[in-house]
Amino acid sequence: MESTAIITRESLYEEVWAEPISRVAPRYGISDVALGKVCRKYRIPLPPRGYWAKITAGKSAKKFPLPNAREFENHSLPLRRSLTYDPNNPDASRKKAVTAQERIGVVAVPDELDSPHRLVRAASKRLRRKTGWDNYKGLRSASAEIFNFEVTHSAINRALLVGDTLIKALERQGIKVWVDSEKSRTLIGIGDTSLPIAISEHVARTKHEVTAAEQKAIERWRRSPNRWGAGYHYPSPPDYDYHPTGKLTISIGVYPSRSWSDTPKTSLEQRLHQVVAGALDLIEEERIRTEEQECRRLAWQNAKDRHDRQVELRKRELKQLEGLKASSTQWLEAERLRQYIDAVEQAAASNGGPTEELADWIAWARIKADCIDPLVAVSDAILDSPEPSLPGYYY
Repeated sequence: MESTAIITRESLYEEVWAEPISRVAPRYGISDVALGKVCRKYRIPLPPRGYWAKITAGKSAKKFPLPNAREFENHSLPLRRSLTYDPNNPDASRKKAVTAQERIGVVAVPDELDSPHRLVRAASKRLRRKTGWDNYKGLRSASAEIFNFEVTHSAINRALLVGDTLIKALERQGIKVWVDSEKSRTLIGIGDTSLPIAISEHVARTKHEVTAAEQKAIERWRRSPNRWGAGYHYPSPPDYDYHPTGKLTISIGVYPSRSWSDTPKTSLEQRLHQVVAGALDLIEEERIRTEEQECRRLAWQNAKDRHDRQVELRKRELKQLEGLKASSTQWLEAERLRQYIDAVEQAAASNGGPTEELADWIAWARIKADCIDPLVAVSDAILDSPEPSLPGYYY
């Protein structure tokens, strides 16, 4: 099956009931835990504990049917076939995904920078400037300009070495690394999916003790007669002192995110293969989450469009109904006027015939009745014209 093939609930249901989930998951480049979450989300039942032991022993085991899920009808699951999966050797593919070191291999960190990556060269030049640093913790960072390092001066060399090795290892796995200057962050990603990444140093914090020089400055301020004037500021000592530790941390993602740090037993240099494997997993999880969000957004948009169409249709129907009611009222009014005019004319005929003045009124009244009648295409020159406006003030 091609990596771009559509995965449906029905097809995934058949797969997870045909083989253990630990064999199915590598086909999609994810762990069995992640595949289990997908199945639960889309209401795909999984074989219970002991199911495959019964099958292996030749015993019959109950297979749970796929429940109906109208909300997922004709729905494509956010999964795609792994490009590294070998259908001819599934055991090797499954074993390949067992540990980070087996997936990525050993990521060796050299003793010195050798042909550093362009991002690392730019970072080295920027981090070694003597001026332009005002972080109260003593950390140097220029996330809008270079790779997002946040380290003290003493940790620059090591951070650059770790960062250079990591960037090259990520790119070998097809992961792009670039700096987003507008949002002041460094991104890694595959295709349209991207996540922020940073390398930072932990600094220890201790309560600041006022030094002799700071105490003298405070005493001078207190003795100064102009201490409250312009230019005389209270010499406030800091509340805390910050000390470099050299402990580096690599962080990837926002929420959820993962981080890898130096530990008492293992340095960060020995864990870079875990970082690369974690980056691949996080990017895949972000891709799945983004596709799910887009599916939900499209479903909501379709529902909203359907609602808007129904509301608009209802408004149009109500408007037409009101127009119909108004037309029928006008027609009834016109008919009532004609009956009255006929009655006036008959009364005048029984009294010797209508006078000239009454005849003019009858002709005028019939015209007005026709103007009211919606079935007669007649316009009233006076009543249908705009209302006259008052002239302006006379000066």
